Amino acid sequence: MSDIFYNHLISLREVIDELNTYEIESEEKEELLGLIDQTFHHHILQLILDYLPKEYHEIFLTHFHQAPYDPELLIFIKERVVIDIETVIKTKAAQTKKEILAEIKKSKKKKR
Repeated sequence: MSDIFYNHLISLREVIDELNTYEIESEEKEELLGLIDQTFHHHILQLILDYLPKEYHEIFLTHFHQAPYDPELLIFIKERVVIDIETVIKTKAAQTKKEILAEIKKSKKKKR
């Protein structure tokens, strides 16, 4: 998983555990985990941009691209949004994880 400032708010453990029930090569598993990581990243980043006022998008994105791991990014966001962004990120991550797990399990049923 990429080192990103919001990682402490999400967990991919259930997804990894589910993938581990498949007999797939480690290279393929790493590729799948990369795609899953990107999916989470896109969903969370879109969520942040939806709540962050537009005048801060460029500053945020520039800092994010320079140092995506910097915990100051979360502080920057929290100071500029009117909602509890950590809770919203956790909720979105849980929803995304549920959807991904459903797709993984659906593909398992198709193979039988």
